[in-house]
Amino acid sequence: MIKAEKNFTMIIFGASGSLAKLKIFPSLYELISEGRMPEEFKIVGYSRTEKTDEEFRAEFAESVKHEVENVDDKVLDELVSNVFYHTGQYDNHDDYVGLCERLKEIEETEDRVRVGYFSVPPSVFDDIIKGVGETLNKEDVELRLIFEKPFGENYVTSKELKRKIFDQFERNQVFLLDHYLGKEAVFNLLSLRYANSIFSYLIQGKNIANIQITAMESVDIEGRAGYFDNVGILKDMVQSHLFQILAFLTMYIPRSFESKLVHQSKVHLLENMYFEGSPEDIVRGQYEGYRGHDGVSEDSNTETFVALKMGIDSTNWHGVPIYLRTGKSLKQKWTSVVIEFAPHQYQKKLGEGRTNKLVMILQPDESVSFHLLTKQGGRELQFDEEVTSKPIYCKGDCTSEHTRLLLECIAGDHMLFLDFPEIYEAWKIIDPIGEMFENDKVPLDMYEVGGVGPKSADELIERDGFKWHNFF
Repeated sequence: MIKAEKNFTMIIFGASGSLAKLKIFPSLYELISEGRMPEEFKIVGYSRTEKTDEEFRAEFAESVKHEVENVDDKVLDELVSNVFYHTGQYDNHDDYVGLCERLKEIEETEDRVRVGYFSVPPSVFDDIIKGVGETLNKEDVELRLIFEKPFGENYVTSKELKRKIFDQFERNQVFLLDHYLGKEAVFNLLSLRYANSIFSYLIQGKNIANIQITAMESVDIEGRAGYFDNVGILKDMVQSHLFQILAFLTMYIPRSFESKLVHQSKVHLLENMYFEGSPEDIVRGQYEGYRGHDGVSEDSNTETFVALKMGIDSTNWHGVPIYLRTGKSLKQKWTSVVIEFAPHQYQKKLGEGRTNKLVMILQPDESVSFHLLTKQGGRELQFDEEVTSKPIYCKGDCTSEHTRLLLECIAGDHMLFLDFPEIYEAWKIIDPIGEMFENDKVPLDMYEVGGVGPKSADELIERDGFKWHNFF
């Protein structure tokens, strides 16, 4: 079982925010409830809101009980007894000095690693980077920092963010978190290819008619208008999550799962990914009622749905169309990869749509299935589709994505985190699309809540003779 082998102190910057309450606090409870905590640990919330240790502990416990089923009160009490709070401004040097003094008071041993978690909007990254760099980073305790996406707003700002971070910190201290990479099902896209020759043989461009990657969300923006209306789903989902899924599916398999080799292979793949640049190859949509949310302007053109056609400029993937789509307020939460194989000459005689498919469901219920054609009884060559499916639920040492990534950071392993070169390559693809949106070169199509997105998304793929495959 993966455990936090080192004693640690986690400082959560932005401990009053929704990310901390929804993801980080429950993950820390998961660590202790499953026996993954080290001998000694401390959790320190840092935020601008004035509150006592007791008040923060009560909030912490309430958040865990809200997000986790069947909480063990005794285990939660043990966790909360190691939770503390420090009030501080993000741009005040003296508050960081005070934090250092507080840590010395509550830490029982010097043998530990400190993890600073940036659970804050990017607008305050600069202040915290400066404050932590001038204080905590000067201490004789190993320090690591976790940053959550987005990493900049475009290629230029992502490079500026890197400069600011590495002006203060070493590369091995920095962990760039995309929570999708903590999902076992996402990493399985690569590990299944690594461990099974049948996948390596089949998942080659010469065999494939098209690839479809879908990430549907049934929820709306959930009160996050301040963030989402300034970002949109292109940058929130495609630039990060969907590109990472595509990379694990199509990148060269490294000779071993070492952080450096995995990142090199992803960068190479992302360097060769491309969007043709035609407005006809992209759809943007907005669900009906979006502009009625608090904090969203009445004339907002922020997209809540995107579908686009992409390609990979390499010998293996040349000419294979890749379709991505993602959206909010859709029929159900569902993430999948569909590989549709090119029919051979005999299959073509059976009529359109009679193709084989490899379908990998990443959520809500992970599975892998082959869609085959089998002959019906009788003298005629008539065929029905047969689905052979196998759940791929995580077996053995399984955790939620944030819990897994916290453990990897404490261990100092970067493999399941991002690296700036792959972030740059993703922005190079996304930036021209974002400019098209800003200049209204792509129509904004409204779609109904609870459906599968705008009709124009169907037309996007149907022009090439394909259709979206919805297995829900």
